[in-house]
Amino acid sequence: MMDEREAFGKIEAQVRELTGYTAVQSIPKGFSFEQKYLLSCSDTERYLLRIASLSGPGVLLHKQAEFEVVRRLRNYSSLVPGAHAFGVSDDGSLCFMLLDFVEGTDGETALGGLAAQDQYRLGVQAGKELERLHAMPAPADLPDWSGAVSAKYARKAAAFDAQGLRLPGIDRAHLSWYIRENIPFIHGAGRTFLHGDYHPTNLIVHDGRLAGIIDFNRYDWGDPVHDFLKTAFFTRAISIPFSVGQIDGYHEGSVPSLFWKKYAVYCALTLVPDLLWAHDYASKCGFPDEIGRSEARVRRVYADHEGFEMDIPGWYRDYEG
Repeated sequence: MMDEREAFGKIEAQVRELTGYTAVQSIPKGFSFEQKYLLSCSDTERYLLRIASLSGPGVLLHKQAEFEVVRRLRNYSSLVPGAHAFGVSDDGSLCFMLLDFVEGTDGETALGGLAAQDQYRLGVQAGKELERLHAMPAPADLPDWSGAVSAKYARKAAAFDAQGLRLPGIDRAHLSWYIRENIPFIHGAGRTFLHGDYHPTNLIVHDGRLAGIIDFNRYDWGDPVHDFLKTAFFTRAISIPFSVGQIDGYHEGSVPSLFWKKYAVYCALTLVPDLLWAHDYASKCGFPDEIGRSEARVRRVYADHEGFEMDIPGWYRDYEG
């Protein structure tokens, strides 16, 4: 992991020339290994600085592409921060991007202070904005989506089994049967822009309304339904009214049956990778509690779908807002 002071020092001169900032504040939130800073230039002019290590092959190209994607997304949603500059440290070890800083509170915190009906309304707004992001078309030269998904799951499942891991309280044989029988529902799915991490912590709320969408470092190109995985694994545990609202807002209140079929398939495909990620993260970063949190998530998703006997999760079916 980068030393915070050393990393900032490597790009400080470039950033000062670009912004003329007068104050800097570290932002420690999130699972990302990037460093984030709030740069203040005046009472009204503030920027978000993100610094990433170029320690691996292809990182620079990926971060340049991410910056360009964020810049283009402003054409689809005004809630995407403005992207101002991208640069590389003189020694080539770091890159940075300079974005507008969005004023407000992260959505998870904000939802805790809202009544259920207001949580639902905020979810509707989040769903409409996600639909706008999905209007951005994918590059034309990408491989078949469903084939890529199937191959990725096979790799994750093989690694999971090689490590001798188990899904707690879940019938693995039935899960495997369900995936085999239902994965054809994602065949032929097109690709659009995917945020990849669309949940309340990456949404900014100001004065009770959605004010910004942040953290695009997990973006991808794929089936739009795949972007609702965070709803299943994270958001529904934060706010069911918001989760229901997000799905309703995206579909303008009429959710097609194919959405639910694909949603359930993607959930089933994510149980094994979620727990595999937790074990890897705990081992590499020293956070063993993440394993227990992952086990709780996968059990919850499995129960929401009644062992994948139901496509529509119980929290949506039972909502009476």
